[in-house]
Amino acid sequence: MANKEKNERFVDKLFDDNNFESIFIKDNNGKEIEFDQVALVDYEGNYYAILMPLTKLEGVEEDEVLIFRIDEEKDCLVYLEDEKIANEVMDVLMTDDGEDEE
Repeated sequence: MANKEKNERFVDKLFDDNNFESIFIKDNNGKEIEFDQVALVDYEGNYYAILMPLTKLEGVEEDEVLIFRIDEEKDCLVYLEDEKIANEVMDVLMTDDGEDEE
């Protein structure tokens, strides 16, 4: 039960506009990786967290972001491997950013 409560707080943190703290995610080996939240995108009924790793990751460039789908039912993040959807999510982000500047 405590683990579920921890996950709920974690997901809530992603939706909190006033949160500027780093996000910590454990990889498959249990190693904790620190991320900076770049944006949250609502796309086709799903929310996507766009995160920039602050911890050096093999195969990830220094200024590269990773996109995760937020699974609200399981209170977790799922790495987005579908390049087509990833590009569409980034297009939505760029369009939204452009509208905010008007």
